[in-house]
Amino acid sequence: MLARCPNCRNTFSTERAGRQECPACGKPLVVPEPPAAPAPGVDVAPEQGTPWEHRKELGLWRAWTQTLSLALLEPARLFASARIDRTSDHLSFAVLTTSVFWAIGQILERAMLSGQREQMRRLLGAISENPDVSSMMQKMIDTQAAANSWPVVIGLSLLTPIFSFIFVYLNAAVTHAFALLLGQSKRGFPATFTVCCYACAPLVLMAVPACGSIVGVVWLVVLTGIGLKEAHRISTGGAAATVLTPYVAMCCLIFVVAAGMAMVFRNLMARQ
Repeated sequence: MLARCPNCRNTFSTERAGRQECPACGKPLVVPEPPAAPAPGVDVAPEQGTPWEHRKELGLWRAWTQTLSLALLEPARLFASARIDRTSDHLSFAVLTTSVFWAIGQILERAMLSGQREQMRRLLGAISENPDVSSMMQKMIDTQAAANSWPVVIGLSLLTPIFSFIFVYLNAAVTHAFALLLGQSKRGFPATFTVCCYACAPLVLMAVPACGSIVGVVWLVVLTGIGLKEAHRISTGGAAATVLTPYVAMCCLIFVVAAGMAMVFRNLMARQ
């Protein structure tokens, strides 16, 4: 291994650690022990890489399952171990996890809910006595049925890697923008991007029709907060503010837009 003398600044090669003399100036020095490599799939030391970053040694499936387990059960440990310079590794984990289970969820939802659309059509026809309203509802149901046809669902499933790629970068960009505004970006965009990638782990729940996506997104927000705290080495309050502020701003925007649309609709109805 290589060592450097603190006195003469000479770099030399040595086969052992501990006390020894510099071969250039002869002054005593102490060579530190080299850092231990992470045990495969057992322990991950700070900044030594996640299991996914060691997938060449562990194998793809084992590395993915161990990274997923750490993200869901021990997120602080995972984010502390991640190397923020391994952007391509982080991105591949996020795109793989999100796209595969997103596609599975779309297919399962199409298969399970296909029979309910006809029941909904009959129900709406029975409760609506206004032919105009009934016709409008019929068109809405037909449009939804066309959008959920098998060719459309399969086509969208094949495009999920592209959608996942866009989602990861967009989520990281928005999160980092608010981190900058709040003064919580201590280690730059790579740290935020790392967090947003591994925080996608709960999106495996997108494979569960109906409520799986909602639970997965909420869990993603929680993991993002934990990850920002570890990756940027900021306080819990700062991480929580960075994560929640975009959603608060979005809710306020939706409220303003809804209020504006309500006023426009009311004015149109008053003119009639």
